[in-house]
Amino acid sequence: MDREMPDPTWKRLGFAERPDFHTSGLGVGIVIIDSIKPHHLVNHLNTRIKCVAVHENMTVTMQDISSMNREGDHRKGEHGLMSVLALAHEPILLEGQVHVGIAPAATFIILDHGAFTTGEGERLKKGMEWILEHGVEWNIKIILSTGWQALDNEVHLKNTSENSTVKALATAVQQGILVICSNGNTRLNNIMPPIQYLAVGGYVDRGKADYSLHAPFPDEPYGRNGDGHFRPDLLAPRLHLTIPSYETSGKRVSFYEGTSGAATLVAGVAAHLFSQFPSLSSEMLRHFLVEHGEPLEGDDNLAPRINVENTIRCMNRVDKPRYISKTLPMISLKNQNSSSAIHSMDDIERALSLTVLVERGELSREELWNFTKDSSAIVRKIAVSTLGEPMNERERKLYWVSLIHETEGGVRGWYMHGLLQNAPKEEIHHWINWSTDINWSVRWCVSEYLAQYPECFPQLEKTQDPDTIHIKALPLRQWYKLFNDVT
Repeated sequence: MDREMPDPTWKRLGFAERPDFHTSGLGVGIVIIDSIKPHHLVNHLNTRIKCVAVHENMTVTMQDISSMNREGDHRKGEHGLMSVLALAHEPILLEGQVHVGIAPAATFIILDHGAFTTGEGERLKKGMEWILEHGVEWNIKIILSTGWQALDNEVHLKNTSENSTVKALATAVQQGILVICSNGNTRLNNIMPPIQYLAVGGYVDRGKADYSLHAPFPDEPYGRNGDGHFRPDLLAPRLHLTIPSYETSGKRVSFYEGTSGAATLVAGVAAHLFSQFPSLSSEMLRHFLVEHGEPLEGDDNLAPRINVENTIRCMNRVDKPRYISKTLPMISLKNQNSSSAIHSMDDIERALSLTVLVERGELSREELWNFTKDSSAIVRKIAVSTLGEPMNERERKLYWVSLIHETEGGVRGWYMHGLLQNAPKEEIHHWINWSTDINWSVRWCVSEYLAQYPECFPQLEKTQDPDTIHIKALPLRQWYKLFNDVT
């Protein structure tokens, strides 16, 4: 990161003072659905970190992280390691500020169920059942799921109850355990978590606690999920999240990014509050976090920024109200004809219906093109992603024209993904204009296009940080200007 060291994550979350290394999260169990690789930076957790694995034959094993195999794919388990470090790393002093994990005294159970492979839902259910049965002393209060969507098609819209993760965690939710999940990193996708989960999105805080510097993340997904419920619930910083460097590069810090990092920080806050207020229910905690967050101006996203100090101040009031949970109505096509629902005035009903028709293969390509003109970006994403790559040169030109007129970033991403297939180098004049698009997927496609012709074009460095999009694209655009001048 080409800037000064970020503020500690605890300060950016609104803590009045840094979490106590010996008490924050004490007595609270957090299940992290992920894999993890052994590392000396988590050795201080000793017996407070357990690794539970569910194997293909549905057997469950548990081992200490210190006894795990340190060889193999060096990337496997990196994501889970970053989550644990964000939650539990030891204090480090960086440029005069103390950085520390959010809930370092908690107990951590890493549940590796072979995510994103066939049968993962059954294995996750088996693993959770095993943990709930054998881990009573862990006092499980939180489940952190950063990949809740599992093997679902992330564009097709369905009721969340059909999701394998939702089915697998249903018993835990019924027992009052708080499931915290990431809401998604880009508007390319449609599906978002169920209302039963605390869904966490992100915003741009530029690494600082100063509210005047904060802004919406331009590619942040938000809106209604497949049940018709607004998501996410809460926002947290999603860029430049400092953790001790787990790499052998000699650096003192690494950076965790995305809504996986944001959701992890919120899980740490939840553990901190559960340890301070042991009688607190999951519903009450969720209510306080959302109700006493800080609004983020300049966006249609209704979710507030997390603010720990505000939350604790309100929780300490003697006259705090008793929270009554609400059951929200859910959209479903079970009692409707899916073909008639395609004409609904409700865009979620149209998207649910279009998903059914697409999966049945009942629409012609011409009919799909008609849905690319729908007023709802959710519907348009389903249509364009289903169209896939252009069928001929005439349709390829139509893709470029449609891309220019498309106002929603996620839909643009699907047009670009289609255009990326078999893209000739002579199209550089088209591609260059999209190197600064706010949608990550659009820029990713530009980068991948250029990578196909490394001998002809400069490359575009990928970045998640909206403040550096134009900086990273500048060398490419300067080259293109010279290229045009010469030709």
